Amino acid sequence: MNTTALLLSAALSLFTGAQATEAPVEAAAEVQTDAPVAVEEALPEPQTVEAAPGQISPEAGAARAQAWLEGLDTLRARFDQIAADNSETSGVLEIDRPGRARFDYDDPNPVLVVADGSTVAIADFALETIDRAPIGATPLRFLLQDELNLAGAGVVQDAGRYEGRLYVTLEDPDGEIQGRLTLVFDDADPDAAPDAMMLAGWYTVDAMGGMTEVRLSEIETGVRISPRQFILDDEDVMGGDDRRRRGR
Repeated sequence: MNTTALLLSAALSLFTGAQATEAPVEAAAEVQTDAPVAVEEALPEPQTVEAAPGQISPEAGAARAQAWLEGLDTLRARFDQIAADNSETSGVLEIDRPGRARFDYDDPNPVLVVADGSTVAIADFALETIDRAPIGATPLRFLLQDELNLAGAGVVQDAGRYEGRLYVTLEDPDGEIQGRLTLVFDDADPDAAPDAMMLAGWYTVDAMGGMTEVRLSEIETGVRISPRQFILDDEDVMGGDDRRRRGR
């Protein structure tokens, strides 16, 4: 695998469930051995729908998701990440749109992921390494991009509703980002304004067909977040010192 592929693989780890070298995980009793299924099959039915009563078209789903994202300023939440092998990790997510995000994994996982507006930095404090990739080459672009045009860019593939939630499936039409991402919103009232929704998490299917689920909880929006949270320098990682990782 070349350097670019390695960077992109690392940048995708926060969505696809890849674990750092020394990051212990809480594994389920049985490891999934069957071939991974497509996200459309794994999501609650109906995920792929037509514009029937109580449902939503891909175009309307794209517009609703875009309106919510454009209205988002800052967000802080707990995240629980379930990988394709049923292993679990968790941590704190902070978003400052546009362009900035931070995934701070709980101890003892040594990984920190920081998007600073142009690049995504992936730090492993155990290995004392830090790699970077452009935000536009990672799924974070769907959450952080300043000027969104989801429907016009052909990004939204499907949209559907199920038990008070809106599911919007995204795919890069240019193929720069491998796989599919399905954003999940709590959206109890389809007639309410988009700002009544809340991002509940997402599902991804990577290039190899492995599916990862991320669930958000304890969500706060409009919170004050220090700009320093979205800066990660090489010296922050060298020596295995995790003070920077914890924002101290």
